[in-house]
Amino acid sequence: MAYEFVCESEAKRYCSDCSRTLKKTCELLRTKGISAQFSLVGSGARNMITRNGDGPYDLDYNLLIMKAEERYWNDLRLLKETVRNALNRAERREFFSDAQDSTSCLTALLHFKDTPNVEFSFDVAITTKNKNGNYMRLIHNKNAYALGWDQYTWNEVPNSHQVKDRADELKKAGLWQKVLDRYLEKKNMYLFRQDHDHPSFVVYVEAVNEVYNRYFSRGGGYYVQSILRLR
Repeated sequence: MAYEFVCESEAKRYCSDCSRTLKKTCELLRTKGISAQFSLVGSGARNMITRNGDGPYDLDYNLLIMKAEERYWNDLRLLKETVRNALNRAERREFFSDAQDSTSCLTALLHFKDTPNVEFSFDVAITTKNKNGNYMRLIHNKNAYALGWDQYTWNEVPNSHQVKDRADELKKAGLWQKVLDRYLEKKNMYLFRQDHDHPSFVVYVEAVNEVYNRYFSRGGGYYVQSILRLR
């Protein structure tokens, strides 16, 4: 099995349902003292939705915590459970299963009654930003120090503060297909290695930065390699 991109028109229905559910989730969180906004991983970029063989369609969202009452910052378990409960409440009118708490995200499956054989995986990573502007992912280590302890921590995504600006530059330079190719290569590389520590957003950041560094000089200009033919 390997990841492949899903046609944008094919995934449109799923994106619409997820956006509606997450919008409702954010509204519910506001009543709990949490201000958040959601975005599709690679938001603004076309054709970033993947599927592993005949497995579920895979959409990955970031839920960015912008402001929250102090009690949530002091108790990350409470923060994640509050988000999970809000997500489950928002899903009640849809065909989602309850969100499951995995290490780096909340995961739910969607089933449509008119297409019962189609499954759709819906992952939501809880994120915030640190003082350097880098994204931080909320991680639930269910076996900390191999002692079976529950541990909730923020895990920094390196070099993520410039990812939007760099993605915009790559699009303007006509290099977005390079990002898509590298993104898919890395998704499948981590799948082959059975590496579960690189969710889609981390892979996206890595792909954007790698392509940017390959094609842009340190000074920020577009770097074109020329081949000198010797006669």
